[in-house]
Amino acid sequence: MTEPVDRVDVVIVGAGPSGCITGEIVARKGYDVLILEEHSEIGEPVQCTGLVSHRIGKIPKEIIVNKIKKARFYSKNNYFEIKSKKPVYLIDRKKYDKYLGRKAKKAGAKFKLSTRFLDFRNRKVITTKGAYETSLLVGADGPNSTVAKVSGLKLPGNLLKATQVNAKSNFDSDTVKLWFGSEVAPGSFAWVVPENEEIARIGLMAFENPSIYLEKFLKKIIGRIETTNRTGDVMRYGLIKKSVADNVLLVGDAACQVKPFSAGGLIYGKVGAGLAGKACIAALESNDFSEKFLFENYEKEWKKKLANPIRLGMIMKKIFYKIQDRPLAFTLIKNFGIAKLSSLLDVDFLEKS
Repeated sequence: MTEPVDRVDVVIVGAGPSGCITGEIVARKGYDVLILEEHSEIGEPVQCTGLVSHRIGKIPKEIIVNKIKKARFYSKNNYFEIKSKKPVYLIDRKKYDKYLGRKAKKAGAKFKLSTRFLDFRNRKVITTKGAYETSLLVGADGPNSTVAKVSGLKLPGNLLKATQVNAKSNFDSDTVKLWFGSEVAPGSFAWVVPENEEIARIGLMAFENPSIYLEKFLKKIIGRIETTNRTGDVMRYGLIKKSVADNVLLVGDAACQVKPFSAGGLIYGKVGAGLAGKACIAALESNDFSEKFLFENYEKEWKKKLANPIRLGMIMKKIFYKIQDRPLAFTLIKNFGIAKLSSLLDVDFLEKS
């Protein structure tokens, strides 16, 4: 005799920002939403620097750690500087994730923590703690999405590995500093993002061995210092070919809704989650969970907003990768006013603001 299986309208895998925002939107309409999270606590482990634009929206003041006014781009001893027209915030990611989790729960979404998603067959979600029947499965489970794998959705192969620490020293509290160069961070860049004048989040992304490159970078720019809160993550970037299948859609990092240049996913993920929530509601109201319906109501919509910025981000990434070991190029950018032009661009969508 088979055990009874709980029936849920929507199952979301991943209680990060994209999963919680999607869940809140759907639950607010009165549908049963279950959010699965493999970790024992929402917001853990922290896997993001937490630098976001004004598009993060209205959030509690206690989540904001610092306000950033400038960004400085280095290649060896040459650099150019960009001043931000609109606020850029450094946030506490753990507090932000918990805040979104509370909002989703208040809207009616239920959570299952310490629960790992395993498979999805015949509208049945298999987990380490039981099974659930559902019409819609939302993969908000990050760059190595298991939902994508079991659903046959191929993810772009562009991968970077990242690591970050908190460090004590003397910092410009309103300036983010980025270092480029194959000796510093092959494939990407290193960063110093200040929380205040004494503490900064310092990290880098690279194709391989980011921890080794980070130790070299720390010694070079600061010397021997005390570091805490070491974190690591994998970044996947590029335009995904397909983010939907029958009864399945991907959102956030799982759908590569990520800025290719910086690998930041909070703003693009928020855009994707808003559209994913609407698409789930439309599917439930129409009782149509086909790939075609989800493509028309979700994938086409999010790509209208994000496909061009992702493509432009890929181009920008390639340009910086080519000039990263050419300090003269940074001098030319500074001298010919390209930095001034850049300051007019939208930090998220790489278009004139």
